[in-house]
Amino acid sequence: MASPPHKMSKLAHDAARDAQNMVQQSSKAAESSSSLPPPRSTSKRLGLTSGVDKTKVKKITLKPKPRSSAAPDPTALTNQAVLTLTRAVRAIQSRPPQPTPESLQTLYGLCEAAVAAGPQTCQLLYDRIRMEVERETGELRKLLAGSADGMMLEGQEEKWMNEFEREGKRFLDQVLLIRSIFLQLDRTYVLNSAGLLSIWDLGLDLFQHSVLADEGIANRVTSCLLHLVEQERNGNIVSRSLLRSFLLLLRTFSQQSYTTLFSTPFLASTRTFYNAQGLSLSTIVDPSTYLKRVVERLHEEGERCDAVLGSELKGSVLRIVEEEMIKGHVESIAEKETSDMCARDAREDLSTLYALLGRISKIPELRKAFLEYLKSAGLAVVMDASQDANMVDNLIAFRKRANDLVTACFSDDASFKSAINSAFEFFINKRENKPAEMIAKYLDAKLRSGGNRGMDDNQLEKTLNDVLYLFRFTQGKDIFEAFYKRDLAKRLLLNKSASFDAERSMLLKLKDECGAGFTQKLEVMFKDMELSADVMQAYQATAAGSRSPSKSSESFDLSVAVLSQGNWPTYPPFPIALPPSLTSALDRFKAFYISKHSGRTITWAHGLDTCALRATFPSKGKGGGRKELMVSLAQAVVLLLFNDVEDAKLSVEEIGEATKLDKKELSRTLQSLACGKVRVLVKHPKGRDVNPGDQFSFNSDFKDDHVRIKINQIQQKETAEENKSTTERVFTDRSSHLQLAIVRIMKARKTLKHQELVMEVIKQIGQRFKVEPAEIKKSISSLIDREYMRRSDDDQRVYEYLA
Repeated sequence: MASPPHKMSKLAHDAARDAQNMVQQSSKAAESSSSLPPPRSTSKRLGLTSGVDKTKVKKITLKPKPRSSAAPDPTALTNQAVLTLTRAVRAIQSRPPQPTPESLQTLYGLCEAAVAAGPQTCQLLYDRIRMEVERETGELRKLLAGSADGMMLEGQEEKWMNEFEREGKRFLDQVLLIRSIFLQLDRTYVLNSAGLLSIWDLGLDLFQHSVLADEGIANRVTSCLLHLVEQERNGNIVSRSLLRSFLLLLRTFSQQSYTTLFSTPFLASTRTFYNAQGLSLSTIVDPSTYLKRVVERLHEEGERCDAVLGSELKGSVLRIVEEEMIKGHVESIAEKETSDMCARDAREDLSTLYALLGRISKIPELRKAFLEYLKSAGLAVVMDASQDANMVDNLIAFRKRANDLVTACFSDDASFKSAINSAFEFFINKRENKPAEMIAKYLDAKLRSGGNRGMDDNQLEKTLNDVLYLFRFTQGKDIFEAFYKRDLAKRLLLNKSASFDAERSMLLKLKDECGAGFTQKLEVMFKDMELSADVMQAYQATAAGSRSPSKSSESFDLSVAVLSQGNWPTYPPFPIALPPSLTSALDRFKAFYISKHSGRTITWAHGLDTCALRATFPSKGKGGGRKELMVSLAQAVVLLLFNDVEDAKLSVEEIGEATKLDKKELSRTLQSLACGKVRVLVKHPKGRDVNPGDQFSFNSDFKDDHVRIKINQIQQKETAEENKSTTERVFTDRSSHLQLAIVRIMKARKTLKHQELVMEVIKQIGQRFKVEPAEIKKSISSLIDREYMRRSDDDQRVYEYLA
């Protein structure tokens, strides 16, 4: 049951207050009085009606009529009371307002007397009230329908709405005043009678069925409201206060009428409007502008509902905007434009895209588009052979940028971070083995002295973690291991590590990632270097005790690293003729080591040997004099030849005969000494290439500002042949690892089906390198031929291990 509106005129407030006071007074009078109404006052006052100023109402005094000596007829008095009350209702609703026949207090008393007369009188009084209110609503219908016909021109909407609101509020004030007068009827009879509406609800119901049910008025109400909303949507200024109060009035009369005349057609017009908006804007503006327009529309509609139309409509309106402007249109933008937005780093557009698609639960579509961008962009980095040297740096920067996009644009969504991982796993293995090789070389550059220039410990640790992330997704981990072990050996043997702590930190990271088996040989390499230091300390102590004072001037410092075979990279033979003094020193160390470790043999790997030579250049002036040259063993042997020839020249053939170096190594060594940046030898004739018949002489004019000079050791630089041999060696080892894994599995399981064996092999080997089922099948056939296993007689798909 509806309740009176909160906003009432001052007249209605006064009437309600008077009615409340009369309820208390009449309850006492009802106990002592009969069913007859109280005698009329000798002075007749004008009642209060809507629109009447009390200060301007004149008091009229009438002469009292002589009382009849006969007793009054109760029926006549009751009928008179009903008639007086009916006239009062008519007076209240008259146009212009008329004074009531009695004061409000008197009218209230007459109502009590009529109610006391019994149900028949109550029903009669209720019917009279209904008839009068029906008459008034009929007049209102004619008035508003006529004005609606007269104000059909565009621009007259607000004028008609003002008139409707004025008449509607006046009617509500009248009904409220009538209800106050007939409060006793309402409480005593109406509310206890089934099928009767309270006086307040009766007025609302009659207005709804008489005024709002009129087709012309209903259409005009709907058109005016929708027109004002559309005007505001198009950017025009409208009276929001009128729109808000009109809707409140309409809802007061009837929620059903509010729904029928406004909310239902409003939602339908909203859908039509935004359907057209979505279709037109998506074709005439760029995606970025379209996204901004959608956000603006959502904000406008939400604010309009909160401030004017009612928050209960907000959800439905926003849902319509989402369905008409986001579904389809924004989804299409996500599918087609996400890659371009990511490439342009259009973070604002991406954030908007994420927020809008989140409203319609379409985040997976955006994540899919983001993943496609990552795959495409990352694949371009990996497949660009011209940028192999910068591949790891580019991949690290690419991942950082992708993470920044997820944090800034996608609310740090875990599913988008997972998309980054999926993308890296996809493209980093599209170029087989090369990323693993470049990751190992990148680590060598950062862990080598000078490679981490400008980095503090924290920055270096972060870089190692970034590289480890890339390594995690590479399938060619055995390729990485081979190159990393080769480069680590050089750093350890040549004392080129920037930080022993950093080397250990990286080793622990690899161990955590791949297990102890992966780093076992690398750990042995570190242990060998520690043991070598102890061996050299013992050798030097022994040599110092046995050396005679006469030979002390011929001695030189010797440092030997003893490497355990099988744990270090395999180094090819390096033929070279050493000076007698160096040969003697090596023989003495070999004898010492064998005496301490009987049964062991020593094989010299001279390819990585280095020397420090003291040289004197007779050139005068700044830059000449004594220098210390840091050279390879091959370079040192060649340079020592020129101690005996002084100013003479030595040919390529003579140097080769004296040093026993192979032609390729000899050419690279001479080129580094005579054609590089530091030229301690002079080539005759001049040129960058070393050809048969070329001659070389000591460069007595050599000058350099530094005392300690490093001559680039060309033979230690990576060559294409060296990389190729390392990769081929890994491929050869893969076959051995594969067969060993099959034997281990079959030895433990004894009997196994083919598919189960394949899955188990992939599970074990897949951590080191990618293995294809065809390769497994080939290895199984090889093991069967060598009688390590056989096929079961009962089922050819089952293998049995042969002890």
